[in-house]
Amino acid sequence: MSKFIMSVGDDAYQVLQLEATRRLISVQELLRAVIIPEWVEQYLDAQKAQAQHMAQPLIRS
Repeated sequence: MSKFIMSVGDDAYQVLQLEATRRLISVQELLRAVIIPEWVEQYLDAQKAQAQHMAQPLIRS
């Protein structure tokens, strides 16, 4: 399993902590279960849209 270390500023961490507390989970659980999956989904959607845009010809006959 790959691992990584992430640093966030105090303000960002406070937002994460508040959201995790609201959901009755830890910040780590919030990142694993919510933040990262949502980011991956948005990132993949953006990549697909960009690939479709790049695949279209610039000049149409």
